[in-house]
Amino acid sequence: MKKYRISTLLFLGVLLFFAGSCKKFNEANENPNSAEKVSSNYILTYVLTQTARSYYALGNENSKIAGAMQYTQRGTNEGATEVNFYGWAHESWAGYYDILRNVKIINDNAKTDGNKLFEGISLVMKSFLFGLMSDLYGDIPYSESLSADDGVFFPQYDSQAEVYKGVIEDLKTAASLLGSLDPSRDAIDANADVIFGGDGAKWRRFANGLLLRYSMRLYNKKSEMSALGVDIVQEFNNAAAGALSGIGDEPTVKFLGTTGENSTISGPLNSPNPNFLTKPAATIVRKLSVLKDPRLQRWTNPVQFKWDTHISSATTETVTNIFGDAYTVTVKPAAPADQVDTSMYVGLPVGLVTVDALIYNKGTDNQSYPPERNPYISYLHDRYRLNTDPYVNIKLMTYSEVEFLLAEAATKGEFTVSGTADQHYKNGIRGSMDRFGIIGAAAGFDFDTYYSNPDVDLNDAPDPLERIMEQKWIASWLGIESWFDWRRTGYPDLQTGPVAQFGDKLPLRYMYPSPNLDPSYMVNYESAVSDLEPTSHVPQGQSADHSYSRMWLIQSTGKPW
Repeated sequence: MKKYRISTLLFLGVLLFFAGSCKKFNEANENPNSAEKVSSNYILTYVLTQTARSYYALGNENSKIAGAMQYTQRGTNEGATEVNFYGWAHESWAGYYDILRNVKIINDNAKTDGNKLFEGISLVMKSFLFGLMSDLYGDIPYSESLSADDGVFFPQYDSQAEVYKGVIEDLKTAASLLGSLDPSRDAIDANADVIFGGDGAKWRRFANGLLLRYSMRLYNKKSEMSALGVDIVQEFNNAAAGALSGIGDEPTVKFLGTTGENSTISGPLNSPNPNFLTKPAATIVRKLSVLKDPRLQRWTNPVQFKWDTHISSATTETVTNIFGDAYTVTVKPAAPADQVDTSMYVGLPVGLVTVDALIYNKGTDNQSYPPERNPYISYLHDRYRLNTDPYVNIKLMTYSEVEFLLAEAATKGEFTVSGTADQHYKNGIRGSMDRFGIIGAAAGFDFDTYYSNPDVDLNDAPDPLERIMEQKWIASWLGIESWFDWRRTGYPDLQTGPVAQFGDKLPLRYMYPSPNLDPSYMVNYESAVSDLEPTSHVPQGQSADHSYSRMWLIQSTGKPW
């Protein structure tokens, strides 16, 4: 008993010591250089810039989606298997989840602090990232993801329908929060918000724009979404009036051009040798040429050597495009029977065999040129070899996309949107041209004359949806939304080249990251793969986790092929 008393006294003494000196003890053990709670302002900048970089990487001029959507092609086998031939491999999603962990911190802080602006922004970015991953892969870890602190190390893959339901619900919550801000309390550092400078109204427009995007993306699955309690037509109608209303509302991250991190992919800071490997694809070049579309001259250069069947000797001349950019072009004589393209702008046809790509359009010219410097094919415009340019930036959504979505909705009859399909379609084209500084800057260009072309005017279209999707594809230049649109509509009707790796069709999805062989992981992974529907283009005996398998979103839709 005595021993017990002594121990008890000692224990009580220790408690009293800590009680009396707790404050000093805590102060002594605080590291002022290692803050326990980092300001959401710092985290927000990371979230926005890293999201923008990740999104840009998916569709930039060197990407496989740019190749699939036939904006660009590769001249040789360096990357051509992936870009031209659609030999897609497993793709990591670790970077997206890294960003989402930071989004969760912002959201948690916002709820603790009662900051509706931060909470709304965090929900928009959460929706953007989870929606994007499901767009790419199909079923993904969603409800149990970001739960390692709770001991969930191998989260289940949620069905694509459940992910999209969560995306739409979060976007609706975000729009509501962002529409009821108290300026005295719901504020952030404008410098931290590199997209909108803390403008809650513009974040709300972005949230509504994403609601339009995902409602239309789910149009072919509206019955199944209705069974989950989501009326995608009503969600679209509710968001339509509050979405992006002009190019000034576009969520944009600009390249600064001071470091590799904040510069374009093909500028000198990231590509010491000028990038002539990537060429504009013949598909987009020919379409823009037929339409006499001035965007062609914003995006590509004239050929350096041009064939002409009406001259007898070579001449060198200065060619000035409609924006005042001057180029030196050597015009060479060609016989009428020669199989050459005599256009001023020439794209590289899709999916050529490497040796054919290197000599394309050389005709009778037997001279050797440095690799990738075939002067008879156009290069991408010089701006795509700069660290920064006013017309090269990252858009998470465009005003054009919103207007084309409204145009599409207006053609379907069951949506309630103000304005006609023709008005919104025309706004979509004009918005794209405004984005690239065309109207008012292109010498001799008149928008009304352009629109009156029977291959442009929506009123002359045999199939209005096809016409809308074609112009939306053009406006999505070097973006990925056109791939998602093509997947659900089949437009534009893009044809593969002669060496497409898995047949005559374009790929449908990203393959999941290379599987972790841990049994707990494999159970969830294999369950997700079982939800995929292999097409005839998946080689016999290969896993359904293939770029030519159908995810739920396009199963039983008959789209895109």
